[in-house]
Amino acid sequence: PGQRPGDRAGVELARRLVEEAGVAGIAFHPRHASQQHKGGPDLALARELVEALPVPVMVSGGISSDERARETFEQTGAAAVMLARGSLGNPWRFERLLGRRSGEPSAEEIVEELGWVIDRAEEHLGVERAGRYLRKFYPWYADTLGLTKRERAPLVTAPTTGHARAALEGLGAPLLTA
Repeated sequence: PGQRPGDRAGVELARRLVEEAGVAGIAFHPRHASQQHKGGPDLALARELVEALPVPVMVSGGISSDERARETFEQTGAAAVMLARGSLGNPWRFERLLGRRSGEPSAEEIVEELGWVIDRAEEHLGVERAGRYLRKFYPWYADTLGLTKRERAPLVTAPTTGHARAALEGLGAPLLTA
């Protein structure tokens, strides 16, 4: 919406983009810049924008669970919701929201998916860059796996993709038999 609570610059900009520039849709993040990634989005403000604009509005921000995605749809009337950080480490969320899956993934699925992510990162970035790049994503997968602080340490501190693979293999036996 703007820099601080009460600032409606984002709403006014969205209206101008539609009215003056003729955009066909708007992606709206109803959190203030001062909130960064903390605090909930202002869904009432998002609903106001949805109702005011003649184009589809997609709402993003603070959608970190399946329930929050559904709530955002229901409370705003948005044409779509965007899951950014809310899907990290849990790409199965999309299947659940689309009704193509129920329940959480198994530990085996999570480990397999992360292995696939590592493979793709190595292909695109090279082994050295992939190792550095992926370190910011490992905590998300560790959360989805439900790892304790001690269990997750080897993965989230892995300096290379080889170390990450070894950490996953070390986790694999107890996780995959649970």
